[in-house]
Amino acid sequence: MSSPIRDRHRFVHSRLISSLRSVIKALALCASSLVAMSAHAEDPAWWPKPAPRVSEDVLRAEILVLYAAFDTRLRIDNSAALQGTEIAGEDDLGLQASQTLAQGELTLLPGDHHLVRLSGLSSHRSASRYIEKEIVFDDQTYLVGERVDSELNLTMVGLTYGYRFLVRDRAELTGTFGIQVAQVQANALVRSRVLRDAESGVAPLPLVGLEGRYDMSTRWSIEGRAQYLSVNIDDVDGSILDWRLGLTWRSNPHWVFGLGYRQFNVNVDSKNGSTPGFVDFTIGGPMLFMRASL
Repeated sequence: MSSPIRDRHRFVHSRLISSLRSVIKALALCASSLVAMSAHAEDPAWWPKPAPRVSEDVLRAEILVLYAAFDTRLRIDNSAALQGTEIAGEDDLGLQASQTLAQGELTLLPGDHHLVRLSGLSSHRSASRYIEKEIVFDDQTYLVGERVDSELNLTMVGLTYGYRFLVRDRAELTGTFGIQVAQVQANALVRSRVLRDAESGVAPLPLVGLEGRYDMSTRWSIEGRAQYLSVNIDDVDGSILDWRLGLTWRSNPHWVFGLGYRQFNVNVDSKNGSTPGFVDFTIGGPMLFMRASL
């Protein structure tokens, strides 16, 4: 038989176990309720905001350094029936095959879906060489062994509008339309005969494109851009392709550092009687850039 004292201990022990189980169930219910509330409730206005991502920037200023390799081929004909000589600017005239270029860029992001970008890039190359082949350039003839002083300058200023049709916390995708104003100045001089042929021109070039960004983590991202134009007007076929691909590291909400590759190509083939000939011009190489965001 059990004693009254033993029965009393059993009763107290049973009540204690039952009470602990009730407390554990209540705590579990409270915890699950808090998790559910936090998942659906918005942070109060006074709650600290997370560090902004690129998609939340209002203004970006970028400085880009491009180690550019040049490939320049051209031929300027006297007429559609009388072709000139195809020239490789780097091999035949001695123009620099590579050069370090700097580009500045400002991007304004008014609202959640729009961007306006202004950029500028320039290249100035000159050389002096005794040519090894006869060159017919337009209506001028340069003889073998003559010393030719040549110059080729390119200045590009671009204005781009973009609509960001996909804006997410970790990614964005933007369609763009831009105007690239290109100014080209070319000069070839033979001092011994006072022979000189200078050409220059300015052309606004409309470009359509696509650009995007994907965040692999809070600091590392991949971004790319491409702009393209292809036209066929009055026996002139032309195309322009400007693209870049980069890997970026975001040190804090306001500074981004990146490296990548950029290429710009212009190809024009003219059978027009007033301006016959062709130009195939490519700039490309690795790039480093730094971007400040506000």
